[in-house]
Amino acid sequence: MSIQLAFGVTAGSGLRCWLPTSGGRAVPEPADERAGVHAPGAPVAVGPADADPEVVREAIRQLTLLVCDGTEVAAAAGVDLGGGFTSARLAGARGDRRDAVLAAVRVLGVDGAHRLGDRTVGLVAMFGPSATKRVGTAAQAAVAEQRWAALHLASAASDLLGPEQLERVLELRAPDGVDPFPRGAASTLADHLSRALAGYPRPRRLKLVISLWDHVCDLLAERQRVAHRAATQTRAERIDKLRERHRAHFDEPIVRQLTWAVGDGPTTAAAARWRPPRWWTARELGGLLHDAIAATALLRFAKTMSDEGLAVAAEKHRDELVAADACLTEEERSDAARRHEGAYSHPARPGCYVHHLVQVLGPDRTITAKTETYVQTRVAMARNYGVVVFDTVAEQLAELDDHPLHNCWDTCKPWQAAQLRHWRAVVGFSRAPEGWQQPPVTDAHADGPTQALAQRIAAAGPVDPVSVEAPHDLLWFADLADALAPFYGSEPASVRHERPAPELDYDAPAPRPSPDRPRADSVPLAAAGVAQLVMFGATPPPRCGSWAELAAGVGADAVIAEASVGVFPIPPEVSAVDGRVVPGADLVVELGREPRQLAEWSTYMGNCIGESWYADQARKGHCVLMALRDPLGGRIVANLDIRRHTGGWHVHELRARFNDNLAPALEEHVKRWVDGLPAPAPEPLPPVLPVPPVRGGSARRAAGARLPAELIGALAAAVEQELATPTVAAARRAYATLALGLGRPDRAADVDPDAAVIAVKRVGPVEHVELLRAALDTGLDAAVLWEATGVRPLAAAVARGRSGTARARPPRGALRRRTTAANAARARAPPGDRARPRTGRGGAGNPPGHG
Repeated sequence: MSIQLAFGVTAGSGLRCWLPTSGGRAVPEPADERAGVHAPGAPVAVGPADADPEVVREAIRQLTLLVCDGTEVAAAAGVDLGGGFTSARLAGARGDRRDAVLAAVRVLGVDGAHRLGDRTVGLVAMFGPSATKRVGTAAQAAVAEQRWAALHLASAASDLLGPEQLERVLELRAPDGVDPFPRGAASTLADHLSRALAGYPRPRRLKLVISLWDHVCDLLAERQRVAHRAATQTRAERIDKLRERHRAHFDEPIVRQLTWAVGDGPTTAAAARWRPPRWWTARELGGLLHDAIAATALLRFAKTMSDEGLAVAAEKHRDELVAADACLTEEERSDAARRHEGAYSHPARPGCYVHHLVQVLGPDRTITAKTETYVQTRVAMARNYGVVVFDTVAEQLAELDDHPLHNCWDTCKPWQAAQLRHWRAVVGFSRAPEGWQQPPVTDAHADGPTQALAQRIAAAGPVDPVSVEAPHDLLWFADLADALAPFYGSEPASVRHERPAPELDYDAPAPRPSPDRPRADSVPLAAAGVAQLVMFGATPPPRCGSWAELAAGVGADAVIAEASVGVFPIPPEVSAVDGRVVPGADLVVELGREPRQLAEWSTYMGNCIGESWYADQARKGHCVLMALRDPLGGRIVANLDIRRHTGGWHVHELRARFNDNLAPALEEHVKRWVDGLPAPAPEPLPPVLPVPPVRGGSARRAAGARLPAELIGALAAAVEQELATPTVAAARRAYATLALGLGRPDRAADVDPDAAVIAVKRVGPVEHVELLRAALDTGLDAAVLWEATGVRPLAAAVARGRSGTARARPPRGALRRRTTAANAARARAPPGDRARPRTGRGGAGNPPGHG
């Protein structure tokens, strides 16, 4: 009997297989011909059965080197081990031969590629029968340059692309330090790519494959840049020292003002009674505005220097640094640089270091190694300066409440900041001012801005936004957050408009992976995510120019949208009003259909409609949420919550921006429109279930209807044996891991492993999805969970006992009569019909446990 090898190969006559030695044995162990004796896919050396022991030992040594340097996958490539021996794997290995050849090529390199045998055979294994010499030349170049990711991608895409297209893929190069294919099998990727791209013509397939490569490389390169930016900065633990230094300098003027007003050594009561001049807040905010501009310039310079180098940063940001340098006078810089004994060594204000950069990076200055060291020392403080200034501005704005700003003692004009306009004239805007909807800080002067910058620009017509912006708009504050965001990997900063200041987040957590947003951490992961959605029923969009568009189209497919637990059910009578105009109000209706949409509304409206409570209510069908938009600019005017009412719908909640009330006339139009919506269709009554008749007589079963005690005991013993098997133990562990998600967010559930299945069974389908997501995020393998769902200990025990207890005992009563009748019928049947008898409920040919 010949030994079965991987991928349908059989060891021929006169050949024998040896396994690598283990346990200190000097003589290699021949492989046993019986199936199941050795581990599936175990690496072996195949050679003459009568080979000399020394030759066998040398072949095993070469096999061990091959497997240790690479993986067991490489053994299936048929690598020459010397002495007439080649490497192989026993039957049961995963993947196909292309995976083996790719793994072996990576271990052997160009110099050892001859050990794979005929070059054409290797090319066919990697790229299929249509591989040409030019494909082989391109593959050899990729191997010589160790571009393994491109080689694996080309091999996986060979089922979809022609030879000339494969040459294009083999020429792909990843950025330095980026590996878009760190792990994964080419055969698996080939299956995923086929599911995602088979419906496209070949030219489009090539474009999407290259776009997949670029998409993953860009993402990984950006992560690399973020990590490098953070590495160029002073440690975050030093922020508190800088914060203390900045706070001491910031408080010095107000302390002097107190001393002038009350006298030296004021008592606590005197200090408590004293009030700063009403123009003091505007003065402090003006100084912080200058610090924010300097920190923004320093952060932008630091980002470019980290990404592209000092020379590029100096050329790109020179004018910006000069404009920021103008915010501080020489006297202010000297005061900020003056250090008291024991204070932090760096200046209190970022403008000092901006001034230093302007001095050493002039257009007529040569950049030397000494210059680069000097600059790096100062640029390394950019992030810490940005965080300290950002926090200080946020604190000052939070203390404003509804108190207006006074520019001077008699409020002769609105608060102004001349350097802001000069800065904008040189640098411009990083955020579009036409879309900045933040309510301005209240000014005591009548000419102070009262509308958002976007509304003032729209009302002014064609005008330079620089002339319209005021420091009250706090767009300079958002610029600082945007400059900080690249150092935390969340560019740009998120903004939620609030009063008196916007809620800015430059360190927003990365979005949690979800089924409709495939991960792109690597080429195999990105392809697998899209392929899984296609297998769920999504259809790739017919026209897409990039992999990102393909992934977005598949994720947004109707099949996936309907399967998503986050989509809100909307009654048909209300769904019809989406996009229509409310009569009399001239507002366009936008229905809320998913939580992300509510979050976008909340970001602009400054209300709580984006919180989970509203999403839960809408998901349960208790309400329908809407946004009423201005048809001209698309601006949201109000949010609306309507609910079912006797005979129709009613307004449960109607709020303008920041939870303000609508104008009474507008509110009346909206309520009248809601009252006129079609009445909701009555929910169908549940079907009436038949009531079983009352059992007559004694509730105790007759003795003849109960199972015999011997059968119950045998079944219990068989179940105990099944529960002790490794398969059931693995399933128990999987369910226990799944049940951990039943606890609170701050503490996992303490569930007995034996009760985990019941605990999981009691939750609803929505909770099931959340448990699955949480378990998969914590490392539970999807394949292990899938296997666990098929474990049925009782059914397995019954199936195993059919040939034992059930057949050992004579059947009872009606069953004996039924079996006798069946035997008689089979005896009368033609010979062809006797081959596969049907007994009981089991159909012919049904596998055990499925009858």
